[in-house]
Amino acid sequence: MEYRIAIVDANSLSNIALQSILTDIIPRVEVQIFTSVQALQDNMSDDIVHFFVGFNIVFNNMDFFAPLKRKTIVLCEGDGKIMHDYGFRTLNISQPENLLLKELLSTHQMGHPHGHANLEMPKHEGEEIQQQLSVREQEVLKYVVLGYFNKEIADKLHITMATVAFHRNNISEKLGSRSLGHFTIYAVMHGIVRIDEL
Repeated sequence: MEYRIAIVDANSLSNIALQSILTDIIPRVEVQIFTSVQALQDNMSDDIVHFFVGFNIVFNNMDFFAPLKRKTIVLCEGDGKIMHDYGFRTLNISQPENLLLKELLSTHQMGHPHGHANLEMPKHEGEEIQQQLSVREQEVLKYVVLGYFNKEIADKLHITMATVAFHRNNISEKLGSRSLGHFTIYAVMHGIVRIDEL
């Protein structure tokens, strides 16, 4: 059975960003965007496993979301204490990207008792071998994700800055991205970095 995640918010740009992150974290789930509760209701089904919903939408449609609170994560700017008081989980969307990723990855792992061991990052067809990072590339990736600069990585690994840049370029090519967010998701999902290290 195909499972879906619904994002319900009026902010199209943040919806697209969240959809991209969730698709990277949980590649086997379809992530759909709705800009209103009516649009969600028109496409409602039992295969929706989570709802990521804007604060105002939940607050103004409490009768609809209250029975779904176990599946609903309220998108807040700040700690969302009022939604906690109603029994909802929240996600602070105004925090820096690395903290947002850490919170999403933690939430995902809490919902999956086997942790990330059974999860795989999406791979482009025919690129499985290309996707494998060497031991040295994994070391470089770890330090990149932890926020070290090239000079610091070079010093830690006793290599030149040119070699660090070479490995970073290889990592980008193999992962098909230069995004720190994508690097972070890959590193956590593949056990290169622990969530508590972020």
